[in-house]
Amino acid sequence: MIIVDGKSSDETYKIVKEEFPDVMCYQAAFPERSLQMNLGARKSKSDVFIFAHIDMKLPLSAIQMVREKVQKGFVGGGFKKSYNPSSWVLRAYIYLLNQLYLTRMHCLVGTNAIFVTRAIFERMKGFSEAVFLEDMMFSECLNKEGRIAIVDQPVIVSSRKYFRSGVIKQILRNVRVVLGYKIFHESPVKLREIYQG
Repeated sequence: MIIVDGKSSDETYKIVKEEFPDVMCYQAAFPERSLQMNLGARKSKSDVFIFAHIDMKLPLSAIQMVREKVQKGFVGGGFKKSYNPSSWVLRAYIYLLNQLYLTRMHCLVGTNAIFVTRAIFERMKGFSEAVFLEDMMFSECLNKEGRIAIVDQPVIVSSRKYFRSGVIKQILRNVRVVLGYKIFHESPVKLREIYQG
């Protein structure tokens, strides 16, 4: 396990170093997630990578499930997800995301806990060092490399952002960002401003 802290202000790095001395912990020079994930991959000796955000919980058998997918010839993939805490609006939203955006379209985002073999990751030259949407860019490239696996057992993702911003408002922001990227080809800088409100 490798943790890469992106210059957070909540003492993440200090806490990990003190309370989990067996976990490798690094700090990226800048807070962009792409830099964090690329650094973690460079420090890893594994032949398969799983990229997880700090506010998500992976299933207990996640590593085994990923290994099985890779052994079947998948180049990478992601997990379905659920939100905690939830509401009927979030449950409906996540159902659509899991069934349409993920399962049918094979569009992965960071909260799907993207996994990929080292060989494919290196051939793709890692995550694009964009300021935003590096996960969507990575997903598009990954789909061109081979078969994408979807793990049905979900990761649990914190929904605090939705309740802090307003569930409907945050969902609409998400939709706006996806349309801006996929349809209107707007810049990641502009879309990050929209996403952050």
